[in-house]
Amino acid sequence: MGNLYIALVHYPCRDRHDKIVTTMITPIDVTDIARSACTYGVTQFYIVTPLPSQQAIAQRLIDFWLKAEPDRAYRRPALQLARVVDRLETSFKEVLEREGLAPLLIGTDARELPGTRISYEKLRELIEQDVRPVYVLFGTGWGLALEVLERMDYFLPPIWGPTDYNHLSVRAAAAIILDRLRGRR
Repeated sequence: MGNLYIALVHYPCRDRHDKIVTTMITPIDVTDIARSACTYGVTQFYIVTPLPSQQAIAQRLIDFWLKAEPDRAYRRPALQLARVVDRLETSFKEVLEREGLAPLLIGTDARELPGTRISYEKLRELIEQDVRPVYVLFGTGWGLALEVLERMDYFLPPIWGPTDYNHLSVRAAAAIILDRLRGRR
């Protein structure tokens, strides 16, 4: 079985006008995605932002739960998975050093993007049967920038409900995707 890595990417992302931006850390995204990561056996959860002020916010939140009193330490195992990095390249390098193999890069987006699609079932099989690590990237704002998308090996299909409205929070999308990839069947 290959190890699963995830990233919450705050840069480079797009805004609603398709400009490249750095989005702001949302504390609930950090804690909720960390909890999902722990529940579904993720090896490492990266939070990517180049802004020192945003790195400090995320790290302060992580440290709060890591240093919590025993009666409030229930989130400690989840937040131990979280790591703040300044750029995606830092996380790519760390995964390669840890695994000895370059990870399979998987993009997510709420839109249908051109590129090579992989089904949730097929990616689940790869994670279960292949030794190569898998790294799933979750964009913030209006999604990952084109320069990131161009590096992906595959894209997962968007998550759709029964309506045309498709604007899930990133923490909800991450939980759904992790369940599809690693949930008990």
